[in-house]
Amino acid sequence: EYEIEHPLLDVDKPVTYGPLDLQDFYFEHKRQQSEAMKNALDVIPEVLKEFNKTFGKKHDLLEEYKLEDADIAIVALSSTAGTAKVVIDQLRKDGIKAGLLKPILFRPFPKERITKSLSNSKVVAVLDRAESFSTMGGPLFNDLRSALYDSKKKPLLVNYIYGLGGRDILPEHIKKIFMDLEDIKKTGKVKSFINYVSVRE
Repeated sequence: EYEIEHPLLDVDKPVTYGPLDLQDFYFEHKRQQSEAMKNALDVIPEVLKEFNKTFGKKHDLLEEYKLEDADIAIVALSSTAGTAKVVIDQLRKDGIKAGLLKPILFRPFPKERITKSLSNSKVVAVLDRAESFSTMGGPLFNDLRSALYDSKKKPLLVNYIYGLGGRDILPEHIKKIFMDLEDIKKTGKVKSFINYVSVRE
């Protein structure tokens, strides 16, 4: 008799895949998921501490780079943050106080940490490698704007959407963004709150 090595349905080990949650309990389950995400904000730092100790790492909810005295800053995820660091080092040599915030945890959104990290910056560009088609900017921009809404000390935020379809973002693109921020800092005027990087018009 043929026996499947990894059966999807095994009566000795019952599991559920993609269950249908009907209206009688759907709302309650979604509420439980929301509570679990809130609780995760307390649990994740403890897990990170244990992970860092075990493996000799220094992971955190976010990474700050030359942000403590930065007048202008970029918020960027993943490898884009590495490119931004190179540009920031060049700008610092030219006397421009530029910095970077790299969120590592996106869900649940670490609102308090991000708000504190950006509290000294005057103008911040949020880089999104996604378009939400809401006419209100990309997903990271919207979460960040929402997180900062109640803060008394908050920077002016502008959004830059880049890299759709895998298009590269180059150091010169990031330098141009920082120059835009410098101009906004000096004039107090924003030409557009939602901008597109390296796109053919």
